[in-house]
Amino acid sequence: MQQFGVIGLSVMGKNLALNVRNHGFSVSGFSIDKPEVDAFAKYEDDKLKPCYTWEEFVNSLEKPRKILIQIMAGDPVDQTLQKLLPLLDKGDILIDGGNSNYHDTNRRYHEMEKHGIHFIGMGVSGGEEGALNGPALMPGGDEEAYKKVAPILEAIAAKNKEGQPCVSYMGPEGAGHYVKMVHNGIEYGIMQEFSEVYNLLRDVARKSDDEMSKIFDEWNHGLVEAYLSEITSKVLAQKDDLTKDHVIDHILNVASYKGTGNWMLEDGVALGAPVTVIGEAVMARFMSKQAHMAVKKGIKPITFEENSDLPDNLVDEFGKTLQLAQAVAYAQGFQQLTMAAEAYNWDLRFKSIAQNWEAGCIIRSAMLKDIENAYSDGKKPMNLFQDEYFRNLAEKNLPSLRKSVEFATKVGVPTPTLSAALNYLESIFNPNLPANMIQGQRDYFGAHTYLRNDREGTFHTEWYEEK
Repeated sequence: MQQFGVIGLSVMGKNLALNVRNHGFSVSGFSIDKPEVDAFAKYEDDKLKPCYTWEEFVNSLEKPRKILIQIMAGDPVDQTLQKLLPLLDKGDILIDGGNSNYHDTNRRYHEMEKHGIHFIGMGVSGGEEGALNGPALMPGGDEEAYKKVAPILEAIAAKNKEGQPCVSYMGPEGAGHYVKMVHNGIEYGIMQEFSEVYNLLRDVARKSDDEMSKIFDEWNHGLVEAYLSEITSKVLAQKDDLTKDHVIDHILNVASYKGTGNWMLEDGVALGAPVTVIGEAVMARFMSKQAHMAVKKGIKPITFEENSDLPDNLVDEFGKTLQLAQAVAYAQGFQQLTMAAEAYNWDLRFKSIAQNWEAGCIIRSAMLKDIENAYSDGKKPMNLFQDEYFRNLAEKNLPSLRKSVEFATKVGVPTPTLSAALNYLESIFNPNLPANMIQGQRDYFGAHTYLRNDREGTFHTEWYEEK
């Protein structure tokens, strides 16, 4: 009998199954797409079993069955659950490793619970390479069921520098997919920040592709040690096969998206979480499509005069800007997680979440160790910038962020996320924001009342106009 089963044998499912096999566990694989099973069968050995029917697959697994569903999110997952239910026994464990919406995972968790089936919603990050060699895993749902599959998940997960597996229990119901959703939102934010700093280096500092590649590589070994620094350097260095240029200069300026960033914004708005950097990053992807359509229609961009009054240490300023902006993206993500934990009564383990992202995933960086430290010793800051390290980072790098946005404004380079990061830091601990004017206006036209800063109670003014 096989120890683990995988449904869905496209690239992610197949690689995860091979990863499990490579760590000494026996695996059955099944797909409704016969060619996928045929391709999987080519890897067959004494620990790998291809299955061509639902019954063959389920019956090949030891009890309690441990089954990973690695297919397209949405209705296909519900159809798969309905196919499996008549074949399963109470106590079996199902893991949805797709990019499911956490609302769907909440529903499925309780539906399966009625049938005595344990359901785990698990975020998986790292792409096809991570699936094979070590992904970051974010499982949520039934904690007792998680403990039963933990030995397998810990074996296949990426390991951080200390050798710890990048997987741990996230929380109940759909908490695992919620954490993955926030991970993807942070990913949107940081990727857009990198692209804006690339734009500053290119159009403000006038650096060549090769010069920028070296700059990002230097940052990766110092100021901004991160997977995205590493690959940005490599993207910039890549020569084109079709021209004598670099590939980056011939990639169309349209960024695609799959929707998980939108989900984070939707829930952030519902919670009242100020995730402005993530919001601007999502809008920037929308904007890239609109800009492309405008160019195709012959609409010319607004031009600005070139600014020659630039300091010699511009690259250093941009590096400090990127370091701080990245911290803001993380801070906004963890603030939404903190608010979600309270709103949904989830015991999210923030230190574990940071540790889970230290290897195997797209947003891995050295800064996650600082985030871990911010949540150590039982600390639960509402905002990361309450922590001493991040407070000091903000005070040290804020002048650079201000200068970068100023330089960009002078030469007409858009910086939606860098500007959002700056406004966020200027606002979060500022007692003199102009919200009093908004509340005065609301009371004027709608008698919505207001609170005062000099006494307790709720107040309303009979406003009048001078004649």
